[in-house]
Amino acid sequence: MLSEAGLVRLWREVYAMTDPVTPLDYDCGELCESLCCQDWEEGVGMYLLPGEELLLAGEPWLTRRWHDTQRYSLPTSWDRGAWFVTCEGWCPRSMRPFGCRTFPLTADMSEDGDWRLILDPNGLPICPLIKVDRPELLQPAFRATMKRAWRKLLTVEAIRNEVLASSRRRRMRIPPRHA
Repeated sequence: MLSEAGLVRLWREVYAMTDPVTPLDYDCGELCESLCCQDWEEGVGMYLLPGEELLLAGEPWLTRRWHDTQRYSLPTSWDRGAWFVTCEGWCPRSMRPFGCRTFPLTADMSEDGDWRLILDPNGLPICPLIKVDRPELLQPAFRATMKRAWRKLLTVEAIRNEVLASSRRRRMRIPPRHA
C-alpha cells in the first residue's frame, strides 16, 4: 500500500503524463459545445479516485461532497468513502481531475484481472465520440497515454477495486467495446 506521499507522487506523474494529450487533434468540445464541462443534468459530477483528492484539496473551482460507503454504492476498499466533485464549467487545465483527462475512455476489467480501455458508456448521453462507437477516431497518442496512465493507477488496490466494481456494473447493462 502506498503512503500518502507515494500517492501524491503517483498522481503528479499521472497528471504530468496526461496533461498534453487530448482525444482529438482539435478541441473535441467543438463537437458537443463542451457539454462534458457543463452541468448538463442536476447533480452531475464525478468521484475522485483514491489519492487524487490530495492533489485537488483546496481548489476553489471544485465543489466537493463527501459520499460515505454506507449511503452510496462505493467499493468497500475505499475505506469510509470518496469525494464527489462538481465544477462550474471551467478549470485550470493542468489540474483537471483524471476522470476529465481520460474521458471518453475508461478502464474495464474482467474478473480474472485482465483490463482494457473502452469508450465509457456513462458518457453516451453527452459525447458524440461515444455515440458513433468508433474508438479508432481517438488519437493514437491519447489512447496510448491513457493506457500507460491507467496501468500505473491500477497498481493501487482501491483504484483496481473500483475499476472492477464499475466493470461489473457496466456488464450488467451494456457490453463494452474495446478501445
